[in-house]
Amino acid sequence: MGDKKPVLGIVAFSCDQGCQFAILFIDNIFDILKKFDVQYFHLLKEKNRKTKFDIMFVEGAITTKAQIKKLKEIRKKSKFLVALGACAAHGGVPAMRNFIKNKELEKYVYNQNTLKDSVPAAAIDQHVKVDYYLYGCPIIQEEFTALLDAYLKGKIPEQFEGPVCLECPRRGTPECFLRQKKVCLGAVSRGGCNAICPKAGFPCMLCRGPLPKANFTAEIKLFKSWGLSEEQIKSRLNLFKNIEVKKNAKKN
Repeated sequence: MGDKKPVLGIVAFSCDQGCQFAILFIDNIFDILKKFDVQYFHLLKEKNRKTKFDIMFVEGAITTKAQIKKLKEIRKKSKFLVALGACAAHGGVPAMRNFIKNKELEKYVYNQNTLKDSVPAAAIDQHVKVDYYLYGCPIIQEEFTALLDAYLKGKIPEQFEGPVCLECPRRGTPECFLRQKKVCLGAVSRGGCNAICPKAGFPCMLCRGPLPKANFTAEIKLFKSWGLSEEQIKSRLNLFKNIEVKKNAKKN
């Protein structure tokens, strides 16, 4: 990258900023960030500059018109833009609000002016071009550091394309959650996480988002054959991503 340090920024929209905290908890994070000119990272810096960035990380879903405008301004100033975590990559938990009528939101969460500016919660790539995705809720720290290391060397790592099942040690064994009739979404979820949840004894929850050609029709049909209701299936599928159960079920 030359003698000049690449300018780095990290911004957040609608989220709990958990991915940024995951970054701060990396053991040698300050040694890593010394290799960059960090101009925007409000959890770390008291003074932040809205300048031009070589690499920009964007956390959070987009939920208002004002955020769309700000995101587009960030995109114009950033050479390489990264979606940081589930909310930015595919809507994440904020996208759950898309299933709630505005009157309910107004009554319990938002004021009227906020609702007037709101838009359906969406991933940032619904509004701007994204150069790279760091999936997960929160992100995996090793993926973040690997990306920064590769960026400094001028070679961006390829995105993992397969499902979580490809990395799961339970695959093809009696311990497979699906064989035990337990709801696991590894077959339709993006891998690359080394199947950390199944390895720890927890079914996959789709936190890294769905595969582009995920077969939700088959997955929903399987869960229904176990006696699960549409509401039960929705509660699992829609924790991190909007999946219309009825729409997919009609294709069965």
